[in-house]
Amino acid sequence: MKKLIVICMFILFISYVFSDNQEVSASIESTDEKQRVIIGFEEKVEEDVLSEIPYDLHHTYDSFNAIAVSLPVESISNLERQPEVKWIESDQKVSANAQKIDWGYESINSNLSYDWGVTGEGVNVAVIDTGIDEEHPDLNIKGGKNFINSNSSYDDDNGHGTHVAGVIGAEDNSIGIIGVAPQANLYALKALDRDGEGWEAEIIAGIQWAVENKMDVINLSLTSCKSSEAMKKVLNEAENNGISVVAASGNKLLCNGEYLNDVMYPARYSSVISVGAVDRNKERALFSYGGDSLDFVAPGESIYSTYAGSQSGGGAYETLNGTSMAAPYVAGIVALHKQAFPELSLDDINDMMIEQSLDLGQRGKDFKYGHGLIQSLERPFLDMTANPWFEPYLKSLYSDHIIKGFPDGTFRPNSEISREEAITMVGRALGLDGKKRDSGFPDVSRDSYSSGYIASAEEKGIIEGFPSGNFEPDISIKRADIALIIHKAYEIEGDKSSNEYTDVADKFYASNAISKLSNEGIIVGYPDGTFRPRSNITRSEFTPLLAKADDAPVR
Repeated sequence: MKKLIVICMFILFISYVFSDNQEVSASIESTDEKQRVIIGFEEKVEEDVLSEIPYDLHHTYDSFNAIAVSLPVESISNLERQPEVKWIESDQKVSANAQKIDWGYESINSNLSYDWGVTGEGVNVAVIDTGIDEEHPDLNIKGGKNFINSNSSYDDDNGHGTHVAGVIGAEDNSIGIIGVAPQANLYALKALDRDGEGWEAEIIAGIQWAVENKMDVINLSLTSCKSSEAMKKVLNEAENNGISVVAASGNKLLCNGEYLNDVMYPARYSSVISVGAVDRNKERALFSYGGDSLDFVAPGESIYSTYAGSQSGGGAYETLNGTSMAAPYVAGIVALHKQAFPELSLDDINDMMIEQSLDLGQRGKDFKYGHGLIQSLERPFLDMTANPWFEPYLKSLYSDHIIKGFPDGTFRPNSEISREEAITMVGRALGLDGKKRDSGFPDVSRDSYSSGYIASAEEKGIIEGFPSGNFEPDISIKRADIALIIHKAYEIEGDKSSNEYTDVADKFYASNAISKLSNEGIIVGYPDGTFRPRSNITRSEFTPLLAKADDAPVR
């Protein structure tokens, strides 16, 4: 695993901070004597109401009947009176804010997730930003789109989006840094220009694209000073589609001449996970907005990450800070939870992150730190106590995708394991063909998750049915039967000796298998000298047996 390098944070704000820390006003802007607005309609988009008005169409939002346009200011009041028009709001200018001012991963305990092989694999994360450096060797970009012009390239000509993407998903390789979720699928949605500036309409279009293309997580390292009806609608749509949206709380800068008493938008919306920043001492960063709507804090000062400007196959890196880099830490941790618990709701995942967070400041949720410093996923099962005796074996099998949990996120260590569950796990470990099909056993449905593994195991002589011709997939498997199956599956040919267990006779049908597995240290009995061959085996007892067999040297 590559060396963990500390990463810093960026902030996307309504204003751009230059090297002398002067900020651009957050006022609504007009372009070419036209003002950009977003128009919402009652039943459907009625673009005909603009037939007499010179306008430029930027985006159409079919999901909530709205369009983003530029039109003469004097035409707005007349449009507001049209019966087809439900609402009109000014489009807001947004921009990237970066203060170049290294640590981060240790403070959120990322190694706990890596130990389990939880790396964000298979989770789609959309980074709505300045794009992502398409040539960066430390980033695996799966796709994206450019929303600011017709150019198909989502390449980053600013650096901010690439920096954000690295915190989330820089690959676990021999170069650069490692992200919180290094195997997540990164999607670059370019909605800000080379100056880190853009319009809220493009951000909304990016969120709509993320919904339509089934993203799992959206990172919004950007802010504005006031609420937007269009933004609120599209964020609600994202939430209703099971997408977790994470946003920066904002730099503590003036909005319309005054400080806000809560986090900035879109972080303030209830459908968004809002993230502030802390320094290496776990103290609130001076620039970080707090408020009643703040959910978590994450590392936010002197964060080292990927940056735009890759040359000759080498990647660029930069140290930055701000709440817009705190946000991708949380986005990465959300991706880890979504990999580990794909069936859980957004509320369930949020509750888990709250429970796992490190409380800072006043006890419980507070203005400065929210629920506290976000922490990485400790283990991918909800019902496991810390460091159970079988955990090392479970980690190995889980990271190799051999053992999985139940849809409710539990492992149920004390539950008995069924015959079909046992064969499925053995089949995964052996790499057998698990494609669903007829197994030859009348009581095994071809649509069952286990049918392919049962068929393959029967073909290889690993399992047999009962005299009735059935397999009895749902009944609990006996300790003797699992020993016999493991012995056949792994062809373990250790020394044969008289059985050491007082309750296993030499003529017992599984005696040879039990003896050889015991001599190899793969199975163990009870302190009283028994093996209890006719007892059912639990999931916790089965785990080390399979892990040891899978690691046993071939003889």
